[in-house]
Amino acid sequence: MINSWLRLCLGLTLSLSWVLPGLTQTVIEQTVLVANDRNSRINLRSQPSVNSALLGYGLPDDQVTLLEFRKGSGNEPRVPWIRVKFVKSGAIGWIRGYFVKTDITILTANDPNARINLRQGPSISTGSLGYGLVGDRIRVLECETGPDQDRTHWIKVQFLQSQAIGWIRGDFVIVPLTYC
Repeated sequence: MINSWLRLCLGLTLSLSWVLPGLTQTVIEQTVLVANDRNSRINLRSQPSVNSALLGYGLPDDQVTLLEFRKGSGNEPRVPWIRVKFVKSGAIGWIRGYFVKTDITILTANDPNARINLRQGPSISTGSLGYGLVGDRIRVLECETGPDQDRTHWIKVQFLQSQAIGWIRGDFVIVPLTYC
């Protein structure tokens, strides 16, 4: 007999997980697919790659549940891949971040053990409020080009778990392209 249960973690953020032996699936958010052309077919892939098997497709306004984020690769490292589950069909696969309407994302870095500074303002010259870790879930609040000489992109974020708010350098955030 398979033991399964539903676990709800209530706080300011709702985290919903189905727990089965050997499998934990965390729901990040429920949202819809988007596209400039209302007749677009949005590819659902087996892996976070345009070269992976095509499982099917979705349409604009299809409801999906966000399950996981992955950093983009190749020519578009800033375009995330998002693992989704279709609400109606239950199909699960990967979709490019272009096509998912969300302001939720994760922190990323080349070093998986990196501590990513949370700043008071959009500049390294502002004080530190603390730090986040690779994989921390955040809500994107605002995007801005900083005053630094190199015109660094900065993202104002809110951590979903702690509710802390501050600025993180843009290269540490997989920015949802439907937001910034």
